[in-house]
Amino acid sequence: MCAFLLCTLLGTPTPVINVQAQTSNSPIPIYIQGQKKSFDSLPILRDGRVFLPIRYISEYFGAQVTWNDQTKTVTVKQGSKTISLQIGNSIAQIDGKEVSLDVPAFINGARTYVPLRFIGEAFGRYVDWDQTERAVYIDTDAVSSTMQMSFGGKTFNVKVVKVFLNNPHVDLKIAYGQNQIGLTESLLSMAQRSNAIAAINGTFFRAYETTNPKEPSGNLVIDGRIEHLCFRDKPATTFGFTKDGRADIGLIGMKIEGLYVELAPDMEPWIMDMGWYVGTINRSPQYWSTVGSINLYTPKRGSTTRAYNGGTNVIVRNNTVTQVIHGDNVSIPRDGYVINIYGSEKKYEDRFHVGTVLRYIDNYYVYNGNPDIWQQGVIDGALSAGPRLITNGKITVNPEAENYTTLKITEYSMARSALGLTKDNKLLMVTVSSAKIEDLATIMQKLGAYNAMNIDGGASSGLYYKGKLLTIPGRDLSNALVVIRK
Repeated sequence: MCAFLLCTLLGTPTPVINVQAQTSNSPIPIYIQGQKKSFDSLPILRDGRVFLPIRYISEYFGAQVTWNDQTKTVTVKQGSKTISLQIGNSIAQIDGKEVSLDVPAFINGARTYVPLRFIGEAFGRYVDWDQTERAVYIDTDAVSSTMQMSFGGKTFNVKVVKVFLNNPHVDLKIAYGQNQIGLTESLLSMAQRSNAIAAINGTFFRAYETTNPKEPSGNLVIDGRIEHLCFRDKPATTFGFTKDGRADIGLIGMKIEGLYVELAPDMEPWIMDMGWYVGTINRSPQYWSTVGSINLYTPKRGSTTRAYNGGTNVIVRNNTVTQVIHGDNVSIPRDGYVINIYGSEKKYEDRFHVGTVLRYIDNYYVYNGNPDIWQQGVIDGALSAGPRLITNGKITVNPEAENYTTLKITEYSMARSALGLTKDNKLLMVTVSSAKIEDLATIMQKLGAYNAMNIDGGASSGLYYKGKLLTIPGRDLSNALVVIRK
């Protein structure tokens, strides 16, 4: 296994380190809140569990430790919580209640060793075993590192933020420029206004437009709903996450479906069974269809639709049609949305009368991925980009198969960004100063990614960690993935 050491502290220089193999006999590093701790007696890995000398429990957890030599029992107390462990006994006690241990406490070299995860979690601490690094992290949300990685006769400068998704205090969000889909903002500004722990640039966008809108060129799910649809029905490599710390990289298709709940009195009954289609959401007509479509605009677009198409605008508040008006750039109600009908689709205007009760649902089509995550009401955020780099631990990069034909992706060596998921649910946010897409796939594999994907790169490539930019983008961005504390 390849591993990299992560111990960058805020305000200190980031060390340049070389990736090297970690063996089962290597010392086990322990990090508390991202800081590596030193031990005169090393932690021990026994039967898949990490054990720590008992005196370190007192030192690092602020607990009181007593030893009963007659019964060979350790008692650890912190506040109102008391834990008792007897040497060799697989039954421990927490506040007088018996709890089973996978591996009991033991004595080694005149030192008493206790199971670290059991003690830590009993005291409400987050304890994580990182399989890639063979290291223990306690109360850690994310760590960063800068490293050099050499292979194929080339050396790559790599910057990484590793996010501990199993930490119950960690959450992910999709940020977007000035809180208005279609506008841009600096990565630093998006990170700071989100109170982010970390952030990385997101999906591709129309960066070379001279004026706004500079809209995303990929699908976005924000706060649990599809809020930007670029590839209607078409599958795209997509990173998604839930509120409970699960994440997935899959080949996902998305579509929005409109439904009637109650018709206005003057509407034909047969319309109820027809439903209403949605072309896209929060996207400018010139980037979707100039012929005609039915598009949605939600408050994520901003205060107005910015749809200059002379269309018909159905104003929906609390799922009920309240107005039908004509014109450009109409206001979007904060408690609803606008259905914009234009061009050839104006023939459907009569299906939206004042008083009609509507709703729309998000549909996800999982071509490759975890179907349990890709459901409305479960998925909390997502961004599509590509191409895919790693699938189940193997390099599977094939840009042409995902219809990427631009030389920036298929051939050039350039600044790149990527997202990866390890098998033990860590998120890797990675930037590389210059690499081909195949090199990026190898880098992600060496970093321990079990699944990984390319995201926007070039001048968009940017990485933020705890107050500073590790990689500075060359332009303002349309969207970003941010890590926050719950």
